[in-house]
Amino acid sequence: MGDDNEIRDLIRRESDTFLQKALHDSTDVSAKYDFESEFAKTRRNRSFLVWGASAATILALGAAAFGVTRIIQRQAAAAPVDVRAFADLNLKDLLDTAKRNENDMAQAKQELSSLDYDYRTGLDSADRAYQAAAESIKARNLPADRQRSELAAAAAARDAAKRRLRADYLPAAAAKKAEIAAIQTKMDNYDQRLSAQAKQQQAILDNERQLFDLQMKKQTAIYTSQIADLKAARARDIAALKRQRDALAAAITARYNPVFDDARSAALLDGWKAGAGQASFPELPPYLEDQGFMDAGSSARLDQSLSDFRFLAGELGSVPYINSVPPALSRMENEALTAMAAYRAALVKTATGLEERDARIAQLTAIAKAAQDSLDRYRWAVSEYLRARAEGGFVLDPRDPASIVVALNPALSAEDGSTGYVVRDDRIVAHVSFYQKDGALRARVTDAQAPLLKAFDVVVLDAAAPAPPPSGSAAPSGSALPNGSAAPSAPSAAAASGATTGAASPAQ
Repeated sequence: MGDDNEIRDLIRRESDTFLQKALHDSTDVSAKYDFESEFAKTRRNRSFLVWGASAATILALGAAAFGVTRIIQRQAAAAPVDVRAFADLNLKDLLDTAKRNENDMAQAKQELSSLDYDYRTGLDSADRAYQAAAESIKARNLPADRQRSELAAAAAARDAAKRRLRADYLPAAAAKKAEIAAIQTKMDNYDQRLSAQAKQQQAILDNERQLFDLQMKKQTAIYTSQIADLKAARARDIAALKRQRDALAAAITARYNPVFDDARSAALLDGWKAGAGQASFPELPPYLEDQGFMDAGSSARLDQSLSDFRFLAGELGSVPYINSVPPALSRMENEALTAMAAYRAALVKTATGLEERDARIAQLTAIAKAAQDSLDRYRWAVSEYLRARAEGGFVLDPRDPASIVVALNPALSAEDGSTGYVVRDDRIVAHVSFYQKDGALRARVTDAQAPLLKAFDVVVLDAAAPAPPPSGSAAPSGSALPNGSAAPSAPSAAAASGATTGAASPAQ
């Protein structure tokens, strides 16, 4: 301190001297100010004594501080410590054991707190899982009965998870509480073993223990803050994951459960309700396979295909789709089953119609065969009658003059376009031309002398038929024909027609 005062006095004296000199110079108005000379004067005012005094003061203070520190260290090292009382009572071991017990107690309580936290967290997680499942079930627009059953199943799963957590927590918590009680008993026993002298010496270690406790509290506060931060971060992560899950669920739902909002889809699906029961399908008659309209085994394959389709449609229907997918699947199944039912009904109706047709054909075949047999008999009888009468032929059905049914003698034949005439009572009553129709011989009236032809009028074939008689006249039996010859009688007409070549059977 004395050196500091001397330095201050020296600085004050030098400052006074400088200021007085400057004041004197400033009052001398006759002198002119010269910057170079004044600057040269300031160089003379510098004193190395100030620098030396300051350095000496710093060195002196450093040496004094070092010396005091060394003295305190020697005194502390030379101070005697009597540990016989601690050695006699084995206080060190007792205190170490007590400290270990306290640490064990703190650790056990911390573990019990962790068990409680995990238990509460597990319960909260089970509740969140149930809420998520409930939201998902409600979003699927299920029927009321199915929705209630799935909500009940989710609640049962939540309760089962809570029971498992409780079953794991209660034994562990009971064991940890028993451990805490045992540690507390040990701590009480060690406290009783401490003697009065040890308790007196306990004050010596109070400061250290208090310091340790402060450090522990500080560390506990740090860990508690970190745990709180971790919990807050975990809560934020859970919220973020839930948002991501909801967004992902919405995206997946929109992708695999779309809403068909075009006009045609809306018209097909809006208000669509599936039928109460499945459509019935008629059995395919064996006639289709027996008659070769279907390959063998086709009916069984169609039945198996229908069964497979219904099975797969049921599997798809059991998937919990939402939005437009369930009504679309139901409508698709209904349309397919309707088409199958119509197809099978058409096959059944076709088979029935074919069976009825075959039966009708068989019936008509039998009738036709009987008619053909009768016709053959009539043809034979007519042919035999013609042979017996030696006639050229007869008119059988003259009702259509353009298509007269005739029967010719088997010994004769009429070419398509050949001509002839019809004779009744030895008179020519009409000229005809012959033609084939549907494989049978027909005659067409080209000139009629009588108002109507009659059945069994005689037909005569002639390559050069005589001219017809004048209109309105009749050639009596035996009278002269237009060519000057007498009208032939039935036998002579047949003889005359025998000049034609070939043979013909009676008309059909």
